Amino acid sequence: MNITYITEYFPYEGDQDITGGVEARCLNISKRVSKKYNLTIITSWRTGQERKQQYDKIKIIRVGPNHPYSNEGNIISRLKFSIAAYNLAKKLKADIIEGYNFVSYLPAYYAGKKLKAKKIATYHEVWTGEWIKNKGFLVGVLGEIWERWILSLKWDQIISVSKFTAKKIVKNNISPKKISVIYNGINIKDFNNEESKYKNPTIVSISRLTPKKRVNDLVNATYLVKKQIPNINLVIIGKGEELDNLKRLVKKLRLEDNVKFTGYIGDSKEVTKILKKSHILGLPSILEGFGLVLAEAMASKTPYVCSDIEVLREVSQNQKGGLIFKKKDYKDLTNKILFLLKNKELYNIKKKECEKASKKYDWDNISKEVIAIYEK
Repeated sequence: MNITYITEYFPYEGDQDITGGVEARCLNISKRVSKKYNLTIITSWRTGQERKQQYDKIKIIRVGPNHPYSNEGNIISRLKFSIAAYNLAKKLKADIIEGYNFVSYLPAYYAGKKLKAKKIATYHEVWTGEWIKNKGFLVGVLGEIWERWILSLKWDQIISVSKFTAKKIVKNNISPKKISVIYNGINIKDFNNEESKYKNPTIVSISRLTPKKRVNDLVNATYLVKKQIPNINLVIIGKGEELDNLKRLVKKLRLEDNVKFTGYIGDSKEVTKILKKSHILGLPSILEGFGLVLAEAMASKTPYVCSDIEVLREVSQNQKGGLIFKKKDYKDLTNKILFLLKNKELYNIKKKECEKASKKYDWDNISKEVIAIYEK
């Protein structure tokens, strides 16, 4: 069987430069699918990268003009990538073409239609009716049009990364029979090594620094926690448009000795090490397609505190391994952090829950579910 994936971004150096959950999913499923079938990945190109790569048994082709990583805007660059991806995909031999993210769905569908291949979309989140609220007027209008177009097409299968996203897809007049829920995952083996916790109680945030991630709530909570636990630390891993605002907030609250900004860390092993050594993962986001970092915290045996949004409640299996706080309420976030740090018995219970709950998100099992769909 010949399979083509189209995805806007794909790691250039394997596990060393994954920028988000979509890339992590594509890479880890690709590794396993390519052991059984011929797999080609069409992705974007950046200056300095080779146009063609071989990673394990995966054939990677990078197309279009220079397209730096971005989570915002870049409409023209994204459109050029989509056109270039379609122009290549329609020339390849493929039995299945799968679009892995929002920008790749249309080229995957129309290339698949031209080749008479099966057309699959792996869907991470649905924003119909919410685009302008989430992205502003110009990008919002274009996004709304693009997504309604995508969901009007006759896909052979849609893979949703959560039940939450699947329900939103169904609301767009897609038959539930066309939708399979297959979660995002983790490499359980990568989390086996034990790490000693930091000497001082430490909260870690691993996320893009955008307004919807609300890392500012963690900074405000750290200020309040400090009143009862003076040596509390907050480690913020990530980059994004909110970085300067967060640094100003830290300075305003006089938390320079308590909050550390690491920037983006490309080495996933280093991120895992910090996660294991921390006492709590903080995830105050109000917008997630899945929330992969929760699964990673579980596998690290690091209890979490996350916001009460439907998808995080689903992924956390209703607070297995951590606690949920009222979204946008940093005072409730503070209370949950203090509750975990001051109650050793509860903390140890949550650690045990983490280990058990994480087994649900093993990439080996998840990839078998994906392959079963291909074979069907």
